[in-house]
Amino acid sequence: MFVRFPVIVLLLLHSKMGKSNRSVCVTDGCIRTAQRILDHMDPSVRPCDDFYRFACGKFLRTAVIQDDKVENGVFVQVDDALSKLLKNMLLENSSPTEPHPYKSMKQLFSICLDEKKINDRGVSHAVSRLQAAGGWPVLGNWSEIGWNFQDTEIKLRNLLIGGGSLFSISVIVDLKNTSRHVIGVDQGELGLAREILIKGLSDPLVQTYYSYMVDIAVMYGAERRFAEVKLNESLLFEIELAKITTPKEGRRNPNRMYNPYELQNLMEDIRWINWKALLKGIMPASVSPRENEIIIVKEVDYLKKLEKLLQKHSNEAIANYMMWKAANGMVSMLTNQMRERQIKYLNVVYGLATREPRWKECIGTASSLTLALSSIYVKKYFDEASKNVALDMISIIRDEVIQDIDELDWMDEQTKKKAKYKVSRMVPHVGYPDELTNTKKIEDFYEGLTINNDNYFEALMDLARWQHEYKYRLLREDVNKTDWRTHGSVTDINAFYNHVENSIQFPAGILQHPFFSAQVPEYVNYARIGFIIGHEITHGFDDKGSRFDFRGNLKEWWDKESKEKFSKKKKCIIDQYSNFKDNQTQLNLNGVNTQGENIADIGGFKIAYRAYKRRADRLPKPEPVLPNLEQYSNDQLFMLNMANVWCSIVGTDAMKMRIITAVHSPAEFRVNGVLKNFPEFSKAFQCGPTDPMNPKKKCSIW
Repeated sequence: MFVRFPVIVLLLLHSKMGKSNRSVCVTDGCIRTAQRILDHMDPSVRPCDDFYRFACGKFLRTAVIQDDKVENGVFVQVDDALSKLLKNMLLENSSPTEPHPYKSMKQLFSICLDEKKINDRGVSHAVSRLQAAGGWPVLGNWSEIGWNFQDTEIKLRNLLIGGGSLFSISVIVDLKNTSRHVIGVDQGELGLAREILIKGLSDPLVQTYYSYMVDIAVMYGAERRFAEVKLNESLLFEIELAKITTPKEGRRNPNRMYNPYELQNLMEDIRWINWKALLKGIMPASVSPRENEIIIVKEVDYLKKLEKLLQKHSNEAIANYMMWKAANGMVSMLTNQMRERQIKYLNVVYGLATREPRWKECIGTASSLTLALSSIYVKKYFDEASKNVALDMISIIRDEVIQDIDELDWMDEQTKKKAKYKVSRMVPHVGYPDELTNTKKIEDFYEGLTINNDNYFEALMDLARWQHEYKYRLLREDVNKTDWRTHGSVTDINAFYNHVENSIQFPAGILQHPFFSAQVPEYVNYARIGFIIGHEITHGFDDKGSRFDFRGNLKEWWDKESKEKFSKKKKCIIDQYSNFKDNQTQLNLNGVNTQGENIADIGGFKIAYRAYKRRADRLPKPEPVLPNLEQYSNDQLFMLNMANVWCSIVGTDAMKMRIITAVHSPAEFRVNGVLKNFPEFSKAFQCGPTDPMNPKKKCSIW
């Protein structure tokens, strides 16, 4: 699937270890892996000073970020290559007998590509939808007489152009009874990150957002001066809304956010919303709300504060905010002029210079039919052997996790027993579910989906309608934790742990070079995909995952003393990462927001290394070295391979937003943070007690 690298003559690196007499691996996989490492590393940097720059320094100096991206790294590169494959698939002509879902997907891709037709149509059809939802005051097509937010919310959702701006409503799995679906209510999603909005109107990024709002409103037909006044009022409302939302740091305890109500009880506790009428208004006719409908409210205090906030602001300001969110949500479906203005806004906020090519945008649209797209992909491109090798690795690493838990000196025996059982019951989903190769299954899944063949906007509305009805039908279905439909999106370059299923997923998209190859020594695979496997398993025992039992239910299963020790170890990681400073932005990391990923990184790497070492110790002789890297031991190459796949550069604006809002630490700290806490690293590279990569205080849990 990737371009084959030629065999080239490379200069040998030199180190105090000297050249080894070990055999050299000369498979295509080894040559590609070695070349990638040598092209990225900077041997002039001491590994014990800064391992990330030792492994990635040359890449950091020479790599460039494409104008339609905010970063460059392996995930971006593999995604680009995958996108080209998907493009070729979607451009293939449909045969007369091709199943309906595949035809629909290709047709959606085709009409998305027709920018001229989309531009010529303008925005009048989108304005009509806004008007049908009650009107957008800034456009002058709104009346306060008889207006209320609840009717508007219902109309926006039924017209498929909005809803959820004040609070979200969705179908979720009941965290304390994961065999059933329930309705979940949460705080709404803001138009700009909460952490930015609460700074107020004087903040430069808030001003950029305001300017964007006004320009988009004008493109919809608003008079500029009027829009400037009215959207200023709307933005002031959104700023106040942001202030009453719970920040990410306060949303890491699922017990706090588990507040179950029966419908009638919710009507009594949160009286200012007619929940029965609201649910009946937004749910499909085939799925009406029940008298004893279970509703899980994640942020009860937010809803109570929201009532007071709505009373403080005019209906016009609230309507402008709700309609702004709907109007902004339609921008990507409309004219080039609007999308170019959106990119100009994203350039300031994230540093994104240009729009990605239209065909890439349209792949994103076509991938809304994710099971159809995944079905074609696995039939054409996925190597079945990769699935079997990955399953073997998961089994080996899972056994290592169980042994690691057995050896912990801070956990009591009863809690250990439960933790080991949870690992043993963890369900792996690797590559793809077999049903994806069954055309009849794909046709049955998309039954009832008919997409407009002529107009892009209407086609997206048709798809949104089908998705809305499918989502609410699930409300009356028991949860099937191994359902192929929920594990069939396999073109992601990612991996996942699902705490309510107690499952791990490694889609077909990530089971490829450079993350994984059947043609490389085990120290390469265990350092790369093995680390990712260990990471996902460890998520079952991070600050959130540790609260769920082997069935995926939110349930206390820890001994009190062991839980207290876990909390102390967790605090070590939080404090350590909070003290890491990114030199590019001069911002400290948020150790609270990133704690789950940091716990998974530290534990996952340790487990992958231990699993590899246990296997290596059983081999009659060491595995072959990578070409032109003979001076490094296999332990050193293990760590070098891990670091190599995290080499990345990120634009400064994007990095700022990432540090402020994201749950992952930047790549530098995913490498150095892990290795600083790993004694075997300092042993392998002979780091001294004063070297930066060998701090005296090390943090670990698993």
